[in-house]
Parts: sequence; structure tokens; C-alpha cells
Amino acid sequence: MFGHAKRQTQPFWLVWVTTFAFACLTVAVNAFEADQFLIFFLFPIAAAALALAGFGRTVSKSEINSGWWLPMLPLGLLMIWYMFICVFGQFSISAILFHFQYDLDSNGVAGEIAYQIFSSSLPFGLIFVCWTKLSRGGTVLQRLGKILFVPLMLLNPFTLAISTYVASAYASQSLSLLQYYVDPRLAHLDEGIRKNLVHIYLESTERTLWDERLFDDVAAPLKRLEANGFSATGLDQAELTGWTLAGVVSSGCGVPLFNLGALNGNKFEHTTHFMPSAFCLGDLLSRDGYDLVFIKGAQLSFAGTDRYLHGHGFKNAFGYDELAIAGKSPPNAWGLDDEDVFGFAFREIERLSKSARPFDLTLTTLGGHSPSGYVSRSCKTRPEIMKHESDTMQAFACTNRLTEEFVQRLSNAGLLENTVVVIQSDHLAMRNEISRKLQSEKRHNTFIVIAEGLAGKTSSVGATMIDAYPTILEALGYTLPDHRAGLGVSLLSDRKPLMEAFGLNELNKAIVSDTALRDRLWNLKARS
Repeated sequence: MFGHAKRQTQPFWLVWVTTFAFACLTVAVNAFEADQFLIFFLFPIAAAALALAGFGRTVSKSEINSGWWLPMLPLGLLMIWYMFICVFGQFSISAILFHFQYDLDSNGVAGEIAYQIFSSSLPFGLIFVCWTKLSRGGTVLQRLGKILFVPLMLLNPFTLAISTYVASAYASQSLSLLQYYVDPRLAHLDEGIRKNLVHIYLESTERTLWDERLFDDVAAPLKRLEANGFSATGLDQAELTGWTLAGVVSSGCGVPLFNLGALNGNKFEHTTHFMPSAFCLGDLLSRDGYDLVFIKGAQLSFAGTDRYLHGHGFKNAFGYDELAIAGKSPPNAWGLDDEDVFGFAFREIERLSKSARPFDLTLTTLGGHSPSGYVSRSCKTRPEIMKHESDTMQAFACTNRLTEEFVQRLSNAGLLENTVVVIQSDHLAMRNEISRKLQSEKRHNTFIVIAEGLAGKTSSVGATMIDAYPTILEALGYTLPDHRAGLGVSLLSDRKPLMEAFGLNELNKAIVSDTALRDRLWNLKARS
């Protein structure tokens, strides 16, 4: 009797066990995008199995509690990973490092983020409380926790993502990006009529949506526009190009949006300018006499957009703060609806067209933003939009239709004469309601150029967003050295892009590990 601790049944034991089973299933299903039906199908089975096994049923207050908390460490890391997935649509170390340097508040986004953090962390909190209640005083569960600790850490998505990124950052370089960098300042525009540019970035509207078997006619408006121009069908997503500003920078500067080296151990002087040595589309067009305008529905200050624009030729930039009506609440958490952005863009193009100077009007939409999109007001009464099965599908269908109507309106008003129209995704869609369908296909970005002489032309060559930059320049009539600008290769030429030449994996390794080009673009000098 002296060698055994007195044990007693855990109060409300069945409540703790069933709650634990439900919370674990919820985390597993949501974290790995399984069918939600599995929670309700497997819950009675899991709860019954744990109950029959006497999972944590008896405890002893006199037993030593040792290591009961160990499984909570990998659980905490999984929770962090999952919260980033819910809030930002992906767990990208590159994107996280970049965004932490800049303001992340945009109208109601902070509140939405707080709600998503709370809702996504709730089942993890339940697991923590239940495990604590069941394992403290229970040596069997404590031994189980110690056994599970190592595999749970090694197989944790958070751990895997960190280790993969660090390994890539320290990998030996087989491809030197600086060797392939061509200074865009060498681009030359012949005297004569200079073409205007209307550049539309469609939030998350990847080319995968073209598949009508999976997505019905969501992309039909873009297909009709594509028939009038050039399209690239093989645009993959490289490292450091996978969020909105990264997509804008890579397609507008010909380089990925390099981070400032948070994981590589180097210390650098503070930099106040955004990639000051990059010579981007805005810099080039501004040099050559263009008027530049940038429009977005969210705040320009979000994640450094304003710093990029002001540092690279855009003297006129309009976001939510500049366009919102005083005293009127924003229609969505990010800011203005896409229909508002297109309406203002049309009026700006009318104004710009009255000048003798060529212009570049660039706009970004937000309709397709994860996790469930934002449907513009006018689309909510349109049956052809609202027929789609999810909010995300409706949002894509809406913005795509608004895009087509915007281009048609410009054409009908005679505002597209001597004008190149570029329509592209900013990046592949992040985690949303249709992720499983998207991931079942080979995914590519959207890139369409509507210009005289390009109708019906396509390129299926393997490429990335950095190749959009020289392609746009050649469509505008620029002559480029060997059809190159930055790291990109014009898809209107027969030259091989870096991805086609070396493969996406090798290119990604070079982007993450090769700091020489990054240091040049940011004007960074290591301190001893």
C-alpha cells in the first residue's frame, strides 16, 4: 500500500475526454484542409475510443508531474503556423520577415486579424486545457507525451517550414543571380509615338481558374479579353514573389522582393529607401516622360506599398485614405470595393488622355483576397455572379466581370488608342475556400498583354513573374539588351527565362541564398 499513490476518477472526466477528441479533430481537419464532414463523422468514434481506453480517467494528486507539458510545445508551434495560414493564407517565412518591417494596419484589417487569431486558436486552447486537466497526475499520459514530443516536433509544419527556409538560405550557390542581372537603365525607347500603359493586377486570380470543370465560367471574362492579346501560360511562382507587393515588385522591377537578411547573420546600416538601386518600370517610364498613377482600394501604407511607389517614380498614388468619402464606412475590411477602384481609374484615364504626355495607370484589385474574397456591391444583385457555390468563387467572378467591363468601357470611349493593357494576377491564390480544387491542378499565374499585333499569341515557356517586366517593356516598344531587363527575359522573344534554363527549384534556392544581388539592390553594406 505504501508503494502506490491513491488514485481517483477525474471530475467531469467524460466532458474533458470528449472535448479533447473534438478539439483534436477540428485542428487536424482545419489545419490540413480535409473535409469538414470528417469532424462529425469521426468525433463519436474518437470520443468512444478514448473513453473505452480510459484516457486520463484516473489521477493521483500525490504523483509527481513530470513532462506533462512537453506535447504543448509542438502544439504551440502548430498553432502559430495555423494562425498565419488563417490570417495571411500561407506560412511563408519570406513574407513574414518582410511584413514585420512595415505597417500592417489597414482600415478594419486589424480587427479582422484579431477575430481570425481568436477563432483559429480556440481549438488549440481547448486541447491545452483538456490535456493539462487529464495528464497532470496521470503517469500514463505523461509517458505518452514524452514519447510523442520528438515526432510531433520533427513533423510539425512550423518546424519543417523554418528548417527548409534556413537550409535554403545557407545552401551552396550553384546559380549566381547577379551574373544574370541586366540593368534596366539600358532599355531604349525610340523616338515617335509612345504607348500608354494600363496595368491591372487582379488579386489572387491565377490562371488555374481557367478550368471550367472545376470553376465553371468564373474566368470567362478574362478568356474573352485574352483572345485579343498575348498570354503567357507557364508562369510559375518563384520565391519572394508570392504576396501582393512582391508580385508588383517582381513584375515591375524584374527581381524578387528580397528581404533585408534577417536570418543570415549580417548586420546592415538602416536603409530608408525601398530597394533604391532597383530600376523599375516606374523609374524607366518616369525617366522617359510618362505620367504615372497608382490606385488601390486598401491603404497605401499597408506593408510598405507607399514606400515602393514613392521611391520608384509614382508621384500620384491613391489608396483608401485618398479616395474614401469622409464619414462613410469602408465597404469591406480592406477598404474600397473593386467597382470603386475601376470607377476612379476610368476618370483618371479620361484626365490623363487629355495630356500630350504618355501615361501609365496601374491598379490593384482585392476581390479575390483570402480567405473568402470580397464581392463588390453591384455584383450582389447579378444572378450570373451569385450563382457560384462559394463567396470566393463569387468574388472572382465579380472582379473578372468588372475587369472586362472596365476595358470595354475604355475601348468604347476611345481611350485605348495607342495603349497597352496588361492584366495579370499578383500571385497565386493563398489558402481560401477553393484551395483544394486549385491544388489539384498544375498552378500558374495569369499574364495577358493586349496590344496591337499581339492578338492570339501565346507563350507556354516556363517563366516567373520577373519575366513580366521585360515583356511589358517590349510591348511598349522598348529595345532591350538581349531581350532582358533585371533578371527577366521577354516572353515575346525566343530567349530562355532563368526558370526554363535552370528549373524552379534551382532558381528558388538562388533567390533565397544569393545575397550579392540583394545587397546591390538595397545598397546594403555589412558592418564589421
